Amino acid sequence: MSAALTLQGGDAKADPDVVLPSVATVMGAICGRPVGPDARTCRMKDGRAAEYWYGAMFATDQGWAVGFATLPAPGQDPQAPDARALVAATFAQTQTASRTGWVLRDVQALPGQIGTGNRNGDAPEVDDSLGPVFKPLPGGRLVMGLRTTAFGMEGAQTFSFLVLRFTPAPLRWRLSGELPAGSDETAGCGAPEDGPCNLGASEGRLEILAEAADRASGTPPAWPPLRVTLTGTVPGPAGKVRPADARDARTFRFDEAAGLYR
Repeated sequence: MSAALTLQGGDAKADPDVVLPSVATVMGAICGRPVGPDARTCRMKDGRAAEYWYGAMFATDQGWAVGFATLPAPGQDPQAPDARALVAATFAQTQTASRTGWVLRDVQALPGQIGTGNRNGDAPEVDDSLGPVFKPLPGGRLVMGLRTTAFGMEGAQTFSFLVLRFTPAPLRWRLSGELPAGSDETAGCGAPEDGPCNLGASEGRLEILAEAADRASGTPPAWPPLRVTLTGTVPGPAGKVRPADARDARTFRFDEAAGLYR
């Protein structure tokens, strides 16, 4: 679960006086019945097993918290799925003279699916050391990016930013793309005496850019462009690696028709 976060003017800051809804509260909301205080899984009405995945809090027009669970996507082998679905439990912040609390506002199965984190079909890991990337937008909306890690053969790791969009009215979360954000292949390197390793290791940083006005209409896009820049090393000429630089950066723009960043 993420650290307690609030958002003011685009900066996420830890708030030691406010804590997220508990995992048990999130899972009980998602599965529609109480679960044990230490439970991180529960059974959905259709029989699929939901597993707690990630939680964060943020502020737009008011304080919000969200807890996500993953489960095998429809039609997938429940024991080793190739894709997973997300369910979100969203809570609104309440305030009294003595305490801050949460009230459940919505439970939503998000359309679409995400990739898995390994050959067993588990959910990708969220890198909580960096925290989620947030940007509040007019109308109480939000863009959020979560840095995830998937594990491949021989210890290889692939990094991505899972992009989610939030609207308060109607209250909805939407999956909006998985943006490539580097990889680490160095687990496949040989011993030092075998010579230099020509397998790269790079990490991505996500920036939510200012919404430049469209030249034709003079209005900014409904959802801002996103930019991923890399540090580390990437494949270069002649089978060698080179330092990542500006040519490796990519800007993604929201495709309204597809509902995705491309």
